[in-house]
Amino acid sequence: MPETEETLLEAKNPGIIANEIIMSRVLFEGSFLLVEGPDDYKFWQTRICDGRCELIVTEGKSNLLGAIDNLNARNFIGALGIIDDDGDSLENSRMLSANIIATDGHDLECLLLQSPALERGVLAELGNSMKIERFQQQSGLTVRDRLLENGLFFGRLRWLSKRMGWQLKFEALKPERFMDREAWLVNVENLNKVAATQLTRTNTEEISDLLETLPNADPWLVCQGHDLLEILRLGLQKVLGEMKTSQGKSHIAALLRAAFHDTHLAATRLYQNIRVWERANAPYQVLPAH
Repeated sequence: MPETEETLLEAKNPGIIANEIIMSRVLFEGSFLLVEGPDDYKFWQTRICDGRCELIVTEGKSNLLGAIDNLNARNFIGALGIIDDDGDSLENSRMLSANIIATDGHDLECLLLQSPALERGVLAELGNSMKIERFQQQSGLTVRDRLLENGLFFGRLRWLSKRMGWQLKFEALKPERFMDREAWLVNVENLNKVAATQLTRTNTEEISDLLETLPNADPWLVCQGHDLLEILRLGLQKVLGEMKTSQGKSHIAALLRAAFHDTHLAATRLYQNIRVWERANAPYQVLPAH
């Protein structure tokens, strides 16, 4: 029976990835940048140093971390992995390997949405300026403020689920199901009520009480980027614009990547950490020279 693409992806594991990198060293003397998935590849492919760095898609965070551990154990020099924080720093569980760097916020999408690429790439292209101005005047909030406000309801629930070991199924808790389209605001009571139906010993009131016990934290670390993209998509369909329902999150993400300038990247802690890694691992280079 021939192998399908899905079978090949499932076969990819840290050992295979590490071995491929080591074999590639025979023909390529530059650095290797390991990223989690295809969207990360699309972001980095135009930003790495051409001819001096090769991108490797590991098909998942666990594969990336395992591959770096494998390479470290074999004293391989010149491989760097970039991972999504995924809220790990909220529980002080960042990875400690010198060859692993985490995103400033929860994930790459948060990095993009935090930047001027939101206004320049998405709102300018898909938004209606009159609708945006009316929304901001009536709400007293910027688009980014309301985006984060909505995203935090899901992000804090994800954080609580992780902390409590609940393993809530968030495919049944998508923003589209709980969004008031007229106000571009989440129905929090309904969200917590549906979440409680997945739990046998916790009700809606207990979820609300437990959410209150979570500490204050950087919202860009709490919110998940894919939630924010979906929330933004819903806002652009009515309150902020006339985006077609056929246009999905991937379209918004592509606009964000295209509008994200190198100067935006240079303003991040991620960029500074890459430069620190380059100095510690000279002559291996990831980014173009200053």
